[in-house]
Amino acid sequence: MTKILKRGDEYRILTRQSTGFRHPVKAFKTKGLILAGGVMGTVKLLLKSKANADLPSLSPRLGDLIRTNAETLIGVKTNRKDVNYSKEIAITSGIYPDPDTHVEVVRYPKGSDVMAMLTTILVGGGGKIPRPLRFLATVLRHPLKTLESLNPFQWAHRTAILLVMQTVENYMMFDYKRRWWRLGAKSMNSTKAPGVPMVPAYIPVANEVAKRLAKKMGGNAYSVLPEVLFDVSSTAHILGGCAMGNSEQDGVCDFEGKVHGYKNMYVVDGSVIPANLGVNPSLTITALAEYILSNFPHRKDSPHYG
Repeated sequence: MTKILKRGDEYRILTRQSTGFRHPVKAFKTKGLILAGGVMGTVKLLLKSKANADLPSLSPRLGDLIRTNAETLIGVKTNRKDVNYSKEIAITSGIYPDPDTHVEVVRYPKGSDVMAMLTTILVGGGGKIPRPLRFLATVLRHPLKTLESLNPFQWAHRTAILLVMQTVENYMMFDYKRRWWRLGAKSMNSTKAPGVPMVPAYIPVANEVAKRLAKKMGGNAYSVLPEVLFDVSSTAHILGGCAMGNSEQDGVCDFEGKVHGYKNMYVVDGSVIPANLGVNPSLTITALAEYILSNFPHRKDSPHYG
């Protein structure tokens, strides 16, 4: 889906095929619309529609309250060669090292060794020294460990990923406008929300848990490479941007998922969630989707009608 146009009581939707060479465009008409593309799909499409004046009445809170679940990803790779973690269940259990932090152990299946390219030697953060400089100093102090971190062979067999999530309050904003680095073309990018703590790229308790697990597993702990190179957070659970609210000044949707100011337009995905959950959000998203859809009226020919 590339564009939404409001024409009277109908919506005109333009789509573009993502595969092939020609990418043909098709148009559809509908009186009702459900958006379920997540933050990177739904929020981007609505920001683009508002910026191009296709849906000018969208809430000014669109793109606000973007959450990362206040999380970071850390890996631990054992030096043992007689183990195969890739045969285990993907996510089994979690611990709470403090009241605000939840840590889940994640395993990847066979054939996922390319994920090793996203990891590097464990690097700390905080204080006055920029994290990229800390990374460089760590590499110089531990060249052999750094070389080992570049080895992708049997990575999935021997690695456990720690998904560290927090309930602490922080968020950022997304906007859609022209960028100089895109030679004037528009794109969606993040900005710091005024008066709100930055989304963390370094969580001290995460590094501490990783070090302890590395000792137990007889291996080394690893950071996510983009986090230490650019000092920006990474996330598997991006949320928000179309948060619920009583009015368009409070949120993009009402508490039944209906977009303020637009009849029969609904958002049913993780972008309606207004807070860092501190846990995997899949069940929360499912519950909200079921709740929103349960409020839809039944068809007259449905056995549930009336």
